[in-house]
Amino acid sequence: MVQLSCGVQCTRAALFALNILFLLVGFTVMGLGIYIKVNGNFNAISEIYGVSEALGKEAMQWIAVGMIIVGIFTACLAAFGCLGAILQNRCFLYAYSVFLSLIIFMEFAAVIVTLVFRKDLWKTYDSGFMEIFHHAYSQNQTDTIKIIENLEHKFKCCGVDGASDYAKYGYKIPQSCYMDPSIKSVLYSQGCAQAVIIWIWNKLPIIAGVLGAILFIELFGVISSIVLGVAISHSADTAYYIKF
Repeated sequence: MVQLSCGVQCTRAALFALNILFLLVGFTVMGLGIYIKVNGNFNAISEIYGVSEALGKEAMQWIAVGMIIVGIFTACLAAFGCLGAILQNRCFLYAYSVFLSLIIFMEFAAVIVTLVFRKDLWKTYDSGFMEIFHHAYSQNQTDTIKIIENLEHKFKCCGVDGASDYAKYGYKIPQSCYMDPSIKSVLYSQGCAQAVIIWIWNKLPIIAGVLGAILFIELFGVISSIVLGVAISHSADTAYYIKF
């Protein structure tokens, strides 16, 4: 094993610690995905339970599968970083930097696609929400109806696009649509689809901060793995020339 300078050793230790964190995150996401897949619900994340359940059980199953895949990939990538740092293996380090760079590229691509096709995404989300709404009330699915009413109560909204959704299909307007259930005179004017989007929009500074922190950590991982790989290569060449 080649001898590295103090600064490179610190970089190596930081890279190892970072990937231990990634490993824990990967196992956590994978475990949560398995939990959702097995139990078929999103009780594990109570803060966004109502918003997530509005997507429907089938969508939640897809989310669960996605979380399992992301968790496994994150854990495997973290294993590459840990092994590369511990064994001072350039192949592991360079593979780690390549895969992490691809992840960063895909994240930027996802943001661009979201911004470009935001109107289409809104239409898909709105129509999907309406389909769940209509199916829940037409089939008298009490669990889904309860979730919709909880959304209406929490976000102070009514229906998908407004109270007219109930009149359109001849459904009884629930108490959750009224500003004062005891009076039942004034309905919430805003639809829940728009209310949820506004809620997400208000959370954008937090989301941007989290994504920025993740991007910074990922860039640090890429740079430190390349620096460590180059330092190992340089130290190995130096040791070879000294020996001969």
